[in-house]
Amino acid sequence: MSEVDRPRRRRAETVERLLDAALETFAEIGFAAASVEDICSRGGFTRGAFYSSFRTKDELFAALYARETARNLALAEEQLTGIEDEADPVGAAVERCLSTFRADRTWVLVHTEYALLAARRPEAAAALRRHAEALHGRLTALIETSASRVGIRLTVPAHRLARIVLALHDGVVIREVVGGVSPSGRRAASDLERTALLLLLRAATTPDLESSSP
Repeated sequence: MSEVDRPRRRRAETVERLLDAALETFAEIGFAAASVEDICSRGGFTRGAFYSSFRTKDELFAALYARETARNLALAEEQLTGIEDEADPVGAAVERCLSTFRADRTWVLVHTEYALLAARRPEAAAALRRHAEALHGRLTALIETSASRVGIRLTVPAHRLARIVLALHDGVVIREVVGGVSPSGRRAASDLERTALLLLLRAATTPDLESSSP
């Protein structure tokens, strides 16, 4: 590694650790209650380290949103690899994705709290809409490419299906957390999401006869 690359790598590592510390802090005490000092204390940083990377908590949240959604989409893409070889591609897609995102509660809680705060802050709301639209666009593209690869036709526009899937997942996770963390409660929430996704996707897809014809 060159001398030029070392500072860049150190800065990237600092940003990652700040994002990790922020996610844990926001999940524990909330975005509104968390101070820059709280985040720095958890991550083992000074205020100077924070402000050399981010001007505000909102700017940090924007970076956190980009990182978490990129990670989740990458996981989804990985889980959907090879579903065209499954006897029931739709069922396989649901099971694979649920097994990956079943424990994804922390980010949904942090994101939901920020969305509620942004509802009263126009500038934050505008930024959140931009991030959400970027996520929605990438998920729409993933749905379209997966359907094409499997050989099914969507009876609901992919962009609308993407919005429903996102709303369903977030809603179920919030209900699960509010309802408690007992094993039976988690199983019930997981079963609810599985049933809803299967009903939704089976109703929204049909075999593409043109793609399956010789």
